Amino acid sequence: MNFKTQQTQVGLQIAVSVPCQIGYIYLVFHSGIFTGPAADDLASRIAFALQNQLFALLVLLAMIGFIAGARPWASDVIDGNDQATRLAIQVRIQRNTVEQFILLAVAHLALATVLPAHLLAILPTLVSLFIVARILYWIGYSIDPIY
Repeated sequence: MNFKTQQTQVGLQIAVSVPCQIGYIYLVFHSGIFTGPAADDLASRIAFALQNQLFALLVLLAMIGFIAGARPWASDVIDGNDQATRLAIQVRIQRNTVEQFILLAVAHLALATVLPAHLLAILPTLVSLFIVARILYWIGYSIDPIY
């Protein structure tokens, strides 16, 4: 596949993805499935944001477990070689997820301090989107990095 075709494919993926993400956030937030913290003081807000990050970390934990579980089965990765071809894509996916998680956690902590109380339920909504998006990214990138 040539570069122009790849650019077009990535552009189409973004064009489809962004409205889907907005729709997901709108539907899940307005469904009332998630609520904010019980109290509305700064400590409760920060604790709420941190507690929600634990769920986002489950995706990263699954990726770490996947890579760790694959290591004993192949001689080129059993020693922890993260440059081995067999696990290179999975290591890149995990590294990208760590980067995305750091952005998510910092942004959520900041939002927890400034959002009005009635909007704090957006944090678990965004965490659930992070989980769904990371799983889809993991699957797509594992098939072909252009996905």
